Amino acid sequence: MNWIEFIGAIGVGAVITKVLDIFWLQKIMEESEKRKWLRDNQLRAFSELAKEILSLRLSEDDFDFDNPYKFYSIAAEPMLLIEDSEIKSRINNFIVSLDEIFHIKEASEEIPDLKYNKIVTESRAIVDLLGSLLLKNQKTSWIKRIFKR
Repeated sequence: MNWIEFIGAIGVGAVITKVLDIFWLQKIMEESEKRKWLRDNQLRAFSELAKEILSLRLSEDDFDFDNPYKFYSIAAEPMLLIEDSEIKSRINNFIVSLDEIFHIKEASEEIPDLKYNKIVTESRAIVDLLGSLLLKNQKTSWIKRIFKR
């Protein structure tokens, strides 16, 4: 074998490898970093929202029952990270229902069991949906993502 042909083949192989790296591997790495960023931010934001939803905002020491907008400020980031408008709507309806319950409680009336049970059930359902969103983003294998294109 001629050494010049061998060195030329190595050079061509290096160029092909670099072209693959630039056009293919970089896109895969960017997608991977984007998914990782989204997953990490969703985990942080969804965890905070889940804590507030499951505790029915009773864990707040300085919680102002007249101000549901504090809850909206906590829900804002997770809602930006959710694409499904139905889940966003359920979170919004939950906040409104919780505010209604606080107003009933403020008037020193007894909270109807049906209303309380409904909001507890809805809180658990929303947290389940948030958890399934996190798992959905994590379970897609890299092979499926490559061939999906």
